[in-house]
Amino acid sequence: MKIKLLAAAAVAVTLSGCAVGEATESGGGYPSKPLSIMAPGSPGGGWDTRARGIASSLSECKVADVDTTVTNVPGAGGTIGLAQFAKKKGDPYQLMVMDSVTMLGGIVNNKSPVDLATLTPVAGLSRGPTAIVVAAKSPYKDLKSLLDAMEAKPHSVKWTGGSLGGPGQMTVAGLAKERNVAAKDVNFVPTAGGGESLNLLLSGAATAGIDTVAELRAQISAGELRVLSVDSEQRVAGIDAPTMKELGLANAAISTLAGVLAPAGLTKEQQQDVIGLLDKVRQTPCWKKVLERNNWVEDWQPGDQFGQVLAQQRTQVTTILGELGLGK
Repeated sequence: MKIKLLAAAAVAVTLSGCAVGEATESGGGYPSKPLSIMAPGSPGGGWDTRARGIASSLSECKVADVDTTVTNVPGAGGTIGLAQFAKKKGDPYQLMVMDSVTMLGGIVNNKSPVDLATLTPVAGLSRGPTAIVVAAKSPYKDLKSLLDAMEAKPHSVKWTGGSLGGPGQMTVAGLAKERNVAAKDVNFVPTAGGGESLNLLLSGAATAGIDTVAELRAQISAGELRVLSVDSEQRVAGIDAPTMKELGLANAAISTLAGVLAPAGLTKEQQQDVIGLLDKVRQTPCWKKVLERNNWVEDWQPGDQFGQVLAQQRTQVTTILGELGLGK
């Protein structure tokens, strides 16, 4: 594996493809040259993990005999990378990973001139459970007591987890609404990544946090964090905490769909080529290991189905952020 710096805020990793049989995509051989996958977030984050999981699955499970480069372009809820990606019109060899709510939140909050509707939807791939956590030394033993404190004195509970206007803040806003607390009164400290949120929690600078189980798993397993609830259909293996659904709070959470986009200007045939490639990837044991390792659940939404989800969530996200006083 060869690592090279592309720019101050971008790191690329190239994975060599393995020898495979003849390509069988419509169009007679896609992919026939190197692929590039952008992760519009920092190395080690969820988007980066997904991009590298796709790249390694292409190579290790011999899906395609081409090199794949993963590039990180973090910042502004993914919109810095999005702006760069939007310039690659008509190129089916340029792909970008993202998740619906985080990127839509970044677009609305940062007033991005580029909207996801202008790109080519490839596929929704998975959903991942999130966890509401407190430090092990916290006096809060369950979610009810934490929400009781927020209801009594909203600013006394300092939340952290993810970017401004991201799914974490939107879920906290939903929890506040359940207790008749105005979203704008929620005390939420945005961060650039999981490490910063963890530092706030473990130092006591933040009362509670919300992030993906994958990013919090190590500290949960080490006993440094206590999980009060998880947002998932079923309880998460290895975590002794109820789901928000069990607690009657399912409507407070906003579920984000992780997926892949291609640039604008692709033909229908090119779009189908990329969808076909991702369909092959998701069926490999390599990708299934990526899902298992990160506690992701497959949610395959190819092409226009993915586009419809993005359009529906655009309205939902805009409404919630408006209640938070963001994106205006």
